[in-house]
Amino acid sequence: MDTQRLKGKILPIYVFFGNEEFFIHEALSAVKACLLRGTDPAISLVEFEGSGTPGGTIFDELRTIPFFASKNKVVIVEGADTFVEKNRQLLERYLQSPARHSHLILVNNKWDKRMKLAALVDKVGISVECKKLKDYQIPGWISTRTKFYKKTITTKAAQIVAENVGNNLAILDKHIEKLSIYLGDRPTIDENDVEALVGIDRNRTVFELTDAVAQRDILSSLKILNQMLNHGEDSVRIISLLAWQIKRLWRAKQLLRQGTDESKVASELQVIPFFAKRFFVQVGLFTEDDLMKKYALLLETDVQSKTRSRNMQLLLELLIYKLCV
Repeated sequence: MDTQRLKGKILPIYVFFGNEEFFIHEALSAVKACLLRGTDPAISLVEFEGSGTPGGTIFDELRTIPFFASKNKVVIVEGADTFVEKNRQLLERYLQSPARHSHLILVNNKWDKRMKLAALVDKVGISVECKKLKDYQIPGWISTRTKFYKKTITTKAAQIVAENVGNNLAILDKHIEKLSIYLGDRPTIDENDVEALVGIDRNRTVFELTDAVAQRDILSSLKILNQMLNHGEDSVRIISLLAWQIKRLWRAKQLLRQGTDESKVASELQVIPFFAKRFFVQVGLFTEDDLMKKYALLLETDVQSKTRSRNMQLLLELLIYKLCV
């Protein structure tokens, strides 16, 4: 998201919506810096929680002249979906003649551009979608964000950061800032800088591990396993989590074979919506016979881990190899 389009825009209403908190935070910071310049935020800034605040309270605040009439008043409504739903007509009426001294900022999860209200917002103010990036977009974002710190980064280095850190933009930003400070006067971050300072800082999940196993990708599976171990994940817990995931995949195949639709399968197996699409891709990559054999292998490894004095990392690596072949 480009915050440049927000700079210098003094408008009666701003709407920020979407599922990327980092972009929402950046947008809020840019607008507050513009609107509150030269004012005391303790006087000029009022913040509400949209789900628990009566609409009348917010509209009264917007219409109340600030202590110093020449200054802007900024009213922020976080979690504004409920507020918008309950007060849509009042908002439409307000935007036809908004208070000159007040600026309303709505932070929503969703925003329907087809609404009459959305058209009014775009006429007198601005709405900005703050959407999570796809994994393939992360290296490009890293390159762009690095310029914020007056540095550049090689394409390879950006790819390594994305691979090691993941797609949490707030954490990525901290690493970019750290790398920029580490460089001193040098202008460009390269692969050696990343290897020296970032390391492996991505908390790999069992979901990623089963993803790699489903693809029969032995090298990626072993890499993820070792990263989980390096982050202190317990060996026995890894076996237990893998068995749990394989059992869910197995159950999903049974339910789908019986004609149950994917939404009901996801609900029964408590699949997090964010992972649902990938979960069903995994389901399609296994046969029921595959899953039965892999589950038996996991149970066997679990017994071995508790009854034999063996190198646990070697035992897990052998398990991963057998799961992939």
